[in-house]
Amino acid sequence: MIVEQFLPAFHWGDAIGNSTLYLHRFLESQGIDSRIVALSRDEGLETMVTDFQDYRESPDSIKILHFAVPSLLTDFFIRAKGRKVMIYHNVTPPGFFVYFSPDLTRFTHAGREHLARLNHVFDLCVADSSYNARELIQLGYNCDVRVFPIMIDTAEYDRPHCHAYGKLLDDDRRTIIFVGRISPNKKIEDLIKVLFFYKKYISPSIRLVIAGKTGLLPNYFYALRDLAGRFYLDSEDILFTGHIPFGELLAVYRTGDVFLSMSEHEGFCLPLIESLYLNVPVLAYNAGAVAETLDGAGMLFQHKSVEMIAGMAERMITDQLLRDRLSHAARERMRAYRDQADPGRLLEWLGEI
Repeated sequence: MIVEQFLPAFHWGDAIGNSTLYLHRFLESQGIDSRIVALSRDEGLETMVTDFQDYRESPDSIKILHFAVPSLLTDFFIRAKGRKVMIYHNVTPPGFFVYFSPDLTRFTHAGREHLARLNHVFDLCVADSSYNARELIQLGYNCDVRVFPIMIDTAEYDRPHCHAYGKLLDDDRRTIIFVGRISPNKKIEDLIKVLFFYKKYISPSIRLVIAGKTGLLPNYFYALRDLAGRFYLDSEDILFTGHIPFGELLAVYRTGDVFLSMSEHEGFCLPLIESLYLNVPVLAYNAGAVAETLDGAGMLFQHKSVEMIAGMAERMITDQLLRDRLSHAARERMRAYRDQADPGRLLEWLGEI
């Protein structure tokens, strides 16, 4: 068996890229010829990834497309020979970008169009979540659609964090964290509103740390900075880390008192799983696949009442009995996740086709 995974872009620290690499290494450990092919890649990944321009098609291989954005790979898969599989990571709806970027609005709209064109192409479709699977079925995908979550190598999360970075965050302040790119669907502005209310009415000893790329949408990022300024929140109150090395990201998680998500669109949301594994209590808006990913291991809210959410965060930080209950639920969820994300299951499905 030859398995080839195709991505538009392969990046260090990217959830899809890391999951792809994890599957690649597992397949190699099973004696299977495995390859990763990408249209673009980060510097330093040359030995791991084949540039698509240099790729020579193997008609006997099982070809896996990781789909999240439109790309040249759509036309390639339509005409490619052999068995084909899609792993669907969802496409952010274009409406989130209308007020910030016409280009990204068009780009995400094109993603939906490409997804429709790929119907009837695949022998098997694998979705990160039931939420994503339902979307494929609603689009008329009549192939076998199954659910398999994004994979992580949990051993990586047991490594020591960057202590110098951790010391910057390890003080008397309570810390609310969020991990994810700075994008309108993540609703970072709502995090800022909760922080303002918490600081003004509950305790001034609080900070918000947001770890994720800030360069995707400069207009949105600058609007967030302006909003923080109008709430009289400075760099001591809100830390935008940007894209940081993994050791520093671990420091953010390990110094966090609660992970707060106000995101309104998530196809899986891997930082929720990371938080559970690293024993950070999760408080999240119930949108997309969030409830499915947490599976009872965090606290959800249905309405964005700033005072209620700030109060819930305060209780999660200060109520040790609640924290113990959430910690137990997180361990149970991680046991289930390990079974669900066992790459051996995916290998069995590939063997079936």
